[in-house]
Amino acid sequence: MFFFFLMACSLVFVSCAHAQHGYFLDDQLGAPFRIRDYTFPSFLVLGFAPAPAASLGRGHSAVEFHYSVISDFQVSPEVEDYLKQSRGGIRRPLDNADVAFILGLPQGQSYYIDGEFSIMEFVVHWGLTEQIDLGVSANYIHYGGKLLDGFIYDVHDAAGVGQQGRDFVRDDNVQVVLGRDDGQDVVLLNRPVSGGLSDPNFFLRYTLPAIDGWRFNFTTGIKVPLAEENKFLSTGSWDFGFQFVIDKRFTKDALMFNLGAVFPGQFKQTNFDPPTLPFLNISWLHPNEHWTSTRFFLQALLAEHPYRDLVNSELSELEIQLTAGLKWHTSLGIFGFGLTENFLNFDNTPDIGLHLTWGVLK
Repeated sequence: MFFFFLMACSLVFVSCAHAQHGYFLDDQLGAPFRIRDYTFPSFLVLGFAPAPAASLGRGHSAVEFHYSVISDFQVSPEVEDYLKQSRGGIRRPLDNADVAFILGLPQGQSYYIDGEFSIMEFVVHWGLTEQIDLGVSANYIHYGGKLLDGFIYDVHDAAGVGQQGRDFVRDDNVQVVLGRDDGQDVVLLNRPVSGGLSDPNFFLRYTLPAIDGWRFNFTTGIKVPLAEENKFLSTGSWDFGFQFVIDKRFTKDALMFNLGAVFPGQFKQTNFDPPTLPFLNISWLHPNEHWTSTRFFLQALLAEHPYRDLVNSELSELEIQLTAGLKWHTSLGIFGFGLTENFLNFDNTPDIGLHLTWGVLK
């Protein structure tokens, strides 16, 4: 009901929209696809989406709506071998005996993360001055689903890489087992909640002076713990962070670098103190020569896993994710479609992510 209300407000906003300022169109080359790291449990902490350096400008505003579906399956090779040997051809979720085996593995081998997650994000931006913008985001998280499973099976079979054990457990499960060096293991055998509102995020963006065609922006952000941490909708703590934007517009293409760090608070539901999470987003945008309203984008995200310091495993490796897609500029706003795939390190990031977006300026 909450998001139906937000969408109704958005339609009213569209009917009033008349100007198209730099934040989205930005010299007719557009903005990057504004998605963040959705690796579990990264979507529970403060997240910075890649953005151009341009500001909205005084008196301008914008709304965005993003919908992402992420299929996350991260298991150690030892857990994968165990699933193959213990299932007897029967697909079933983990039970207490499976949990005992996984937690009994040596540190670095004791992890299992399986689930499909959907995130709906509604964002409003206001141009306070010619250089300063304020942004507020509301997020809805849904746990469970199997929308992407069939596609993943087909792609893995075609590539001949195997299923890494996901074909020995049931689809539409949300289960997490993580053995920790400090003895405070994480065990989640049933989805905590079907869905609910997560913590709101607030951002303040400041546009810096340009130098030789390179433009810059500095953004600070804060996440306020208002949602329920026992339902995995919140960490229960405040998060802080920053993002620095470097933006270059060429004759046809655009290149952007978004780099920064998030300083998350404690995950109170699991008594876990995550480390500082640095990140780098690299975005390339290219207009279609035949359809002038269409933009192609390719983005690379390099980030650290929240569990990187818990065990010496592939979760400790650098996350590398690639996103590609299209955006269309229409009279009803800017629509976009994108796909995210993991790259190089396959067991510490989601297998695939599907993204839809819409935005409009006023």
